Amino acid sequence: MNEISWGRICALSALVLALIGLGVGEYKSIEAVKSLKAQVADLRSQVNDASRLAQEESSAANAASLRANEAAVRADAAAAGRRQAEAGQAEAVNSAQQATEAATRANAELERLHREREEELNRMQEALNRVVETHRTPKGMVITLPDSTFRFDFDKADLNQRNRELLSRVAGILLVSKGYGLSVFGYTDDVGTAEYNQQLSLRRAEAVEQYLVQSGIDPAIVNRKGFGKSSPVVAGTSPTARMRNRRVEIALTDSSIKYGDVATASPSK
Repeated sequence: MNEISWGRICALSALVLALIGLGVGEYKSIEAVKSLKAQVADLRSQVNDASRLAQEESSAANAASLRANEAAVRADAAAAGRRQAEAGQAEAVNSAQQATEAATRANAELERLHREREEELNRMQEALNRVVETHRTPKGMVITLPDSTFRFDFDKADLNQRNRELLSRVAGILLVSKGYGLSVFGYTDDVGTAEYNQQLSLRRAEAVEQYLVQSGIDPAIVNRKGFGKSSPVVAGTSPTARMRNRRVEIALTDSSIKYGDVATASPSK
């Protein structure tokens, strides 16, 4: 308490009270009594100041303790946040690793499937090349029915006996393979209007489509499209050129691996 002795305060207070009670007693000067009263008052003021200072220091200590507690709470929260962030980071790393492993497995499986389908397509092409003309495309293979054995008469879409025999052999090869889609494309020569030839080419495609379905091909995997006279395979207006342009092509697309809509594939030129 700022080095103030409580004993001294008590002694002076008792002395003042005694002097007052005795009517000053042996003290002959009232000034001495006033001096003692002044000292007591001063001591009391110091005591009050010391008490107030102690209260202020106590309040400051309490405030400091409160701030320390709040800081400790924030520190705990920050530590918990760091632990949670570390756990989340570890989980993200683990998830990323699992995703990478899954993607690697999926790519390996896709490569395996491509290899298998490529081998099967090679075997099918080898068999088809014995009876028709074929060429590979990014989406599969195109079968061109040879004009030497498969041809349409002028302005006709009917299949003759030789046409049916050839299509039967093609269908027999196609039936042993699964997972493919077929698109039948019809064409005409240059005689006639574009609109008429468009319809004629579509009828030719329909005739081939229907015969393949009758031979056992699933109709759900076959579609057709007519190109009219827009895509001649041979330039010129000679009878031979026109005969070759009156044709049908069959596009074979692997439907187990998505390449897109085969019907929109560009026809061979």
